[in-house]
Amino acid sequence: MQVNNVETLFQKTLQDSDLTAKQQAVLSVSLNLFAAQGFDRTSTSEIAQAAGVSEGTVFKQFKTKDGILRAIIDPVLDQVIPMAATEFMTEIDAAKITDFENFLSYVLEDRMTFALENQQQIKVFAQEIIRQPSLIQVLLNKVQTLITSKVGDIFRNFQASGQLVDWPVSQIARYIVGTIVSYVLPQILFQLDTNFDVKQASHDAAKFLARGLAPEK
Repeated sequence: MQVNNVETLFQKTLQDSDLTAKQQAVLSVSLNLFAAQGFDRTSTSEIAQAAGVSEGTVFKQFKTKDGILRAIIDPVLDQVIPMAATEFMTEIDAAKITDFENFLSYVLEDRMTFALENQQQIKVFAQEIIRQPSLIQVLLNKVQTLITSKVGDIFRNFQASGQLVDWPVSQIARYIVGTIVSYVLPQILFQLDTNFDVKQASHDAAKFLARGLAPEK
């Protein structure tokens, strides 16, 4: 299954919204411009020109550039992330992996790859989180809830087979999500390693997590 990228998923949310075609165009081009050149370096006049609308139209609906960014972030948190999670769960179900470390390696590689392939769009949200740290908890709660509700049965199966420690699903999810973020966020924000090897990183992280989440002997 080909999982959609962030831009495609965002377009779906716009099409399903009550926004006019012009308003959708403003948000669509804003996401691309913010991703390509940064929020601070993008002007409302550039947004209006790229969207084919007047600058007055931009301000009438969204008031400020921050208002545009907020109108992008809200549907990403409420709709794009759940859609991405649903598509990913379909992938996991199809893979039918029975070994926990192999499961971790699959999940980590897939999600690291997804994050890095969408790093320009994700960087927009990462930079906004730096500006508004309260968004971190909102995002973590959203992701943790999705994982807990959608992956709970998988974790419980690994617990029943003796491969996974008998901790709450939410606690296990927190460690896995935290590990993925610790690998990809520095790459997205700072490009620290130009030769970053996703397969090797996911393999190493899976070994680390499998040992840390193994039941006590």
